[in-house]
Amino acid sequence: MASGSVVTIDTHYVHPGRAAVYLLIDGDRAAFIDTSTARALPRLLSALDEHGLTPEQVEYAVVTHVHLDHGAGTGAVLRACPNATALVHPRGARHLIDPTRLTAAAKRVYGEEAFTKLHGEVEGIDAGRVRTVADGETVRLGERALTFLHTAGHAGHHVCIHDSGSNAAFTG
Repeated sequence: MASGSVVTIDTHYVHPGRAAVYLLIDGDRAAFIDTSTARALPRLLSALDEHGLTPEQVEYAVVTHVHLDHGAGTGAVLRACPNATALVHPRGARHLIDPTRLTAAAKRVYGEEAFTKLHGEVEGIDAGRVRTVADGETVRLGERALTFLHTAGHAGHHVCIHDSGSNAAFTG
């Protein structure tokens, strides 16, 4: 696959075609934009394999916002990808590190059984593997620049990402 590639991965969240994770590939480096839920992990790992990559080559798991359909799988992704760092808005970091409050609120809404069916286990992440991104900050992934914009609206801790490698914007 060419450097600068973007791969769309259907996560089958609720049903096929409803939600996606994006795999950015730059040479021998990769990043996921959003992670969906832990239930999506086999699809993400399969996409890496299909493109000749290993989990060790994933540098970042970018979370546009910590709502469960976008970020609940980040702990599972980081467990599977030992060199990856989670990139997130400063206000979302605490929920990746300790998802207890976030999951408790969702369980009250969905109920325990429906929550588990939709999201699986939501794992906390070691704080040393979570990096916050400032508004306007640029992070390098190989030759491409990922520029983060704080875009409160859908969530107060929301970011959009401009990818120089594809000239695409990921809005979550």
